[in-house]
Amino acid sequence: MKKIVFLLPFLFCQAAGANEMMVTLNVNRLCAAIVQIPYASDNFSNEEWDQFQECLRFVRQFDGVQ
Repeated sequence: MKKIVFLLPFLFCQAAGANEMMVTLNVNRLCAAIVQIPYASDNFSNEEWDQFQECLRFVRQFDGVQ
């Protein structure tokens, strides 16, 4: 029984790499929501298009970061 009590704290320990998580998202849909334009539509102004493109560049710079 003493051995089991001693090992109990180790049940809650995680390896250093166990906290990594992969998140998948649709960048176009995300940026459309941020700029508040309809997704997969051509119903937006030139200013909104520029904001959308800027959002895409910003979000894609984090692609593949490890």
